Amino acid sequence: MKNKQIISIAIVCVIVLLTGIVGLNYSGFIPGFGRGSSLTNEPYVSVIGIYGTIGETSYDVFGNEVSLSTHAICEYIDTIMNDDANKGIFLAIDSPGGYVYDGDKIYQALMEYKETTGRPIRAGCMSLMASGAYYIGAAADYITAERTAEVGSIGVYMELMEISELAEKLGIKVEYIRSSENKAMGNMYSALTDEQRDILQSEVDEYYERFLDIVQESRGYNRSQLRKIADGRSYTATQALNNGLIDEIMECDDSLYAFEDELGVQYEDYPYVAEEAWYSALLGNIIRAIPQSDAQTFKKMLEERNGEVRFYAG
Repeated sequence: MKNKQIISIAIVCVIVLLTGIVGLNYSGFIPGFGRGSSLTNEPYVSVIGIYGTIGETSYDVFGNEVSLSTHAICEYIDTIMNDDANKGIFLAIDSPGGYVYDGDKIYQALMEYKETTGRPIRAGCMSLMASGAYYIGAAADYITAERTAEVGSIGVYMELMEISELAEKLGIKVEYIRSSENKAMGNMYSALTDEQRDILQSEVDEYYERFLDIVQESRGYNRSQLRKIADGRSYTATQALNNGLIDEIMECDDSLYAFEDELGVQYEDYPYVAEEAWYSALLGNIIRAIPQSDAQTFKKMLEERNGEVRFYAG
């Protein structure tokens, strides 16, 4: 490791430790959650933020989560499901979507909440409710979007990067000793065969049909009508309203206030209740702040993105 990198790491560690100490009083809380009855027995609406890429967690300089992990969201939904003071869930959404697994887990948790409690869910889109974010929003009984929002992008894709020609030019040869031809398919050092492409396409098609099932049930489309709309494109708020993807154009805050009025709940600036260990967040900050070479960055990008199935805008 170069001296410059060592010095950079030392500086980063000092800065992050100092900011972590300053942020100890705050790092036990995750933004985007409504109040819990541990603080009061008064009726309340839980506000859950669906921000950024679903399935990825990001932190601020104090180690606080600014986008919520799937586990934290599902755990919180499970908690309020057993709380009689909770009267409903408001989803504040500003997200391009994310990973298929995570979007579906959150959707299932929300549907279990509705079926178990009979309480309503409302979704309010800020600037973006695309793909997996709309998948989650489809759990809501009523969906609003701000007038400059983009909504939709209903679809699925899998991203594969193939660098066999580059590896050959660099004199790199990679061999897979495998049990069958389709084991390790989609690896970045080998081109897909026609059979393998069909296999992966069938996986994407299955997830897409499930996506259509969910939107069809939620919004009352017939299948042929929905297929015309669900071609992967995003819509403006006005177009989304005309196509039946949302119920009303409204500011997100106003949508929350209207929901609380409907439920007879008085609005307050709710404290947060979901917790993240401050030392875990702090350690994650240190690791992310360590400078990396271009080669390390490229390798990480390949490992994280290759072969993942996503409900994502685009």
